[in-house]
Amino acid sequence: MRLLGSILFKLFFLGIFLAISYYILYLQTEKYESKSTVMVKDLSQAQSVSPLGALLSVGNSASMQDSKLLEVYIKSEEMYELIDNEFNLTLYYTSSAVDKWNRLSRESDLPMFEANMANLLLKYHDDLSIVYDEPSSTLSIGFAHANPKIAQQIVKKIIIHAGKTLNVFEKKSSEIVLKFLKKQEKEKYNLFLSSVKDLLAYQNKNKTFNPQIDIESKSSILAGLESQLIQKEVEYNSKLQYMNPKAPEMILFFSNINHIKRSIKKVKNKISGSKGKKELNVNLSDFELLKSKVDFNKEIYGQILLRLEETTVLVRQNTKNLIVISKASLADAYSYPNKTKDTFSVFIIILFLYGVLSMIFQIIKDHKD
Repeated sequence: MRLLGSILFKLFFLGIFLAISYYILYLQTEKYESKSTVMVKDLSQAQSVSPLGALLSVGNSASMQDSKLLEVYIKSEEMYELIDNEFNLTLYYTSSAVDKWNRLSRESDLPMFEANMANLLLKYHDDLSIVYDEPSSTLSIGFAHANPKIAQQIVKKIIIHAGKTLNVFEKKSSEIVLKFLKKQEKEKYNLFLSSVKDLLAYQNKNKTFNPQIDIESKSSILAGLESQLIQKEVEYNSKLQYMNPKAPEMILFFSNINHIKRSIKKVKNKISGSKGKKELNVNLSDFELLKSKVDFNKEIYGQILLRLEETTVLVRQNTKNLIVISKASLADAYSYPNKTKDTFSVFIIILFLYGVLSMIFQIIKDHKD
């Protein structure tokens, strides 16, 4: 009796192994995978190397971000619906082209086999493969299908839709920036205009175009007067040697010297300031402060205009493109399942379960004895 039970136990596990192996070898859907390698290239960035060198250059964080963004979009429900409309994936996943254990059905009572969007997306993700290679900044896109030609066409369509959407993302982002820059342009223009008006008001109030010019002009006049004074004093002192200081000529000479001195004092007062009046150097500091505000606001406004123009161009053109490094391949042999590997894995699992259960039964038998 025990011998019969042992034989039946072994036959049970053998039957399971044969049934699963038969399913893997003869019933499981053979899928052909098509693959293509692409690279996201931002053509708006200045390239200091040759096009080939730029193509093969090491990717940066921006390229990785674009590639990861594409990966999310390719796996999205929106992409599935686009591919489904062209290749009837929903019909494919519910048809006899897919083996019974992987097939979905709208009449199934089991949630895992129900043909709803969640399960359809899971099947789509199982057939889809996306791998980002950081050193080369390339994205490998693959899709497995029971028909190798359809698998190839699906990969091509995924790349086309992804390329279009990549620029949609970029344009939407640029439009947000453009809206912000337009607002900033108005604000910075008003600020620049206000600083110009302040400068003009100051010039009109102080009746000066530029205090610096006034200072330079008065300094030049002062230097001329002082030079003239020295010359007159030397000449006057020389004539005192042989002429009477009360002589009409000497009195006129002395009068001219005093006039020059008064003129020098007057010019100095204008430069250094007198009671109730600002010094020219104070005027100069106020003027330079106002002028620096004008220059600063002008520089900021110019930068905003430049950035606004650049962003406007980005919105109008496709700056990011998917460059196909290797075209979608047409598989001449199925890629999935790996029948040898899967059968061997089942054999190991069955053998392990048989060993564990045999040991448990042996322990129970020993306790009974």
